[in-house]
Parts: sequence; C-alpha cells; structure tokens
Amino acid sequence: MLVDGTAQQTTIGAVRERRGPGRPPVRRTTAFQLHTWELPAQVTSFRLDSTRSVRLVLYDHGAYINAVIPSPSCLSAKTRHRADIAAAWHVFVDKCGRATSTWQSLGAIFFVRGVGFWGARGTRGGAPNGAELHPVTGLRIVAGC
Repeated sequence: MLVDGTAQQTTIGAVRERRGPGRPPVRRTTAFQLHTWELPAQVTSFRLDSTRSVRLVLYDHGAYINAVIPSPSCLSAKTRHRADIAAAWHVFVDKCGRATSTWQSLGAIFFVRGVGFWGARGTRGGAPNGAELHPVTGLRIVAGC
C-alpha cells in the first residue's frame, strides 16, 4: 500500500545508474521500489516464465533492463492495480503475440509503466544493478506489433 501509483518519467539509463542494494530486499523499502516509473523502450525479446508471467527485455540508447507483466490468472482480487496489470497483459498478448517459454524477438517500441523492483543480477537483458519494472502496470504502443 506504500507504492506511489503516479508514474514518474525516467529512462533506462537513469534506472541502471541507481545504486542497487547488495542483494534483492524481501520487502519494498527503497525509494526506487516505492514508485511507479514510465520510460520509453524497445522490447527486443520476450518469453513466458515459470510463473506464466511475460518477461520483457527493454532497450534504449545502448542499455537494457527487464520488465515483467504478471499473468492475470496469478493476481488475487486484492492485488493493487490489478485491472491495469491485466490490461497491460492483454495489450501485449493481443497486439504482439502470445509468449512461449522460449525467447522470441520483437523490436516494438512502447512507453512502459511499472513499479520499481530489485531483481537478480546477471539475467538476460538485466541491468547490472538488478533494477527491473515489476509489475508492469501499463503499456502504450508507439510503433510495432
């Protein structure tokens, strides 16, 4: 209930420059995790992960980060911004194609809105500091799909 749902504009480069925690925190406690961010990005690849969430690799100006759209079927009735998350899922799946468990290339340009999250480092397309947008709460297609 502490996350500010009003999106602040940023860039992938600015997210990657943030000082990350030593390891991902168990709770949302950092300023990055307590805000919703919106940034322009090319989705270079995507896949369905083991939780049925769509994992996106975002790119802009030579930098990458990950973003995750949780599956609507995994959201509880009490999930904050449930309708926004489900809408983002449907925009992506309906316009860009169904994700599978293998990586698929894309190249579409979006404005991606999501909550800051410190994830694991060293993942495909992941930021060196572990920064991600998770969950994604909005997608606006600019080009592609």
